[in-house]
Amino acid sequence: MTLTLACGFLVFAQVIPVKPATNTFVFDYAGMVNKSDIQEMQRVGKVIEDKTKAQIAAVIVKDLSGMEIEDYAVKLFRDWGIGDKNKNNGVLILVNEESLLKNQRGRIRIEVGYGLEGAINDGKAGAILDDYAMTAFEDKDFSKGVKDTFMAVASEVAKEYDLDLEKEGLFGLQNYPVDDINEIPMWIVVVVLLIIFLLIRRGFKKGGNYRGRGGYYGGFGGFSGGSGRSGGFGGGGFGGGGFGGGRSGGGGASR
Repeated sequence: MTLTLACGFLVFAQVIPVKPATNTFVFDYAGMVNKSDIQEMQRVGKVIEDKTKAQIAAVIVKDLSGMEIEDYAVKLFRDWGIGDKNKNNGVLILVNEESLLKNQRGRIRIEVGYGLEGAINDGKAGAILDDYAMTAFEDKDFSKGVKDTFMAVASEVAKEYDLDLEKEGLFGLQNYPVDDINEIPMWIVVVVLLIIFLLIRRGFKKGGNYRGRGGYYGGFGGFSGGSGRSGGFGGGGFGGGGFGGGRSGGGGASR
């Protein structure tokens, strides 16, 4: 039994690519992105990192080994530690070749570090995927889809840090605009939930309570909220080169 468990953990560990020891920003394990697109993403990624410490990583894998893309993205983000350890300003663009070729859900995900969730909220991440990734994927131009998504993300990161695009040699990023999509403010969510709770409570008072052996029995045991996030969080990173140890809380979007 011990051997079986050990083998299971080994297989799970091999699902995620080994964390890189050098600061490159594109990891194409499926051979889907052409050389010129990779070079341009590397150049932009390096400027963004040098000026802001933010790190954008595009990772293209052959498959997810049976995992959901959200879970895979959170684990990869955690294992690699994308972004600065103190600022948590990393962004992962994960592409799954298997789902992409089958044109099914789980093709691509943008996973956003804690520190950039204000700049790239879930709605904006989804808009980037719809406007840039999916448009190119529908034309079977997978390399363009990855590059355009990377550039749109880089554009938002540059905007967050008020970078002078022309001065930093990033003038081309202005060709990747992203609509400002604001999520519902948290106070509105709280108010709506409070109203629902009060209405339910009022209904119970009118209908009476059921008294069992242990006292009164409530009709519900709690509820959960969220915005489609995976719920995990990352950490760690590694010394001796590579990414900086940033964390993700599961924010982002998938297609």
